[in-house]
Amino acid sequence: MSIKYWSQVGIGLLVLGFSTLVSWYEGSALLDHAWEWRYSAPFSEMVHGSVTGSSDIVALDFFVYAAKFSPLYPGMMIISASYLFILIGFRLFRQTGFRLSLALLGVIYLASCVVISSSPTAGGNALFWLFLLVGVLMVVAACIIHLFPFLRLGRPYNQ
Repeated sequence: MSIKYWSQVGIGLLVLGFSTLVSWYEGSALLDHAWEWRYSAPFSEMVHGSVTGSSDIVALDFFVYAAKFSPLYPGMMIISASYLFILIGFRLFRQTGFRLSLALLGVIYLASCVVISSSPTAGGNALFWLFLLVGVLMVVAACIIHLFPFLRLGRPYNQ
């Protein structure tokens, strides 16, 4: 495996790690806003039932809160994770497998887009458009790869 591949993986992991830590920090403001627990703590409600104190908040709910009210770093998480999935899928799968994984990931993003489509917050709307854009781009890329098989994606013709 080449240095170009591993450097891209390393940079993608650094961006993912940084954006995850910043999102987690920004979302920790949920602990101070008790009125928001009912709307921004779905994982805590699944685990503990109703949330009665800040000790009942699950760490995953910090990401939900950050996505609703400050979507920049959760968006960076989505983009860097998508890049890593595409990069690893390109390396692991052949033409057909990569095309299918790209289409499947695009459909998952489009389904996520539908789930958050009714969000009343600006952050939810921003993530809706991000999921929609990334999902459509992945499905279109998978279709292009399927329709034009002579595009060998940088691989030699003898593979």
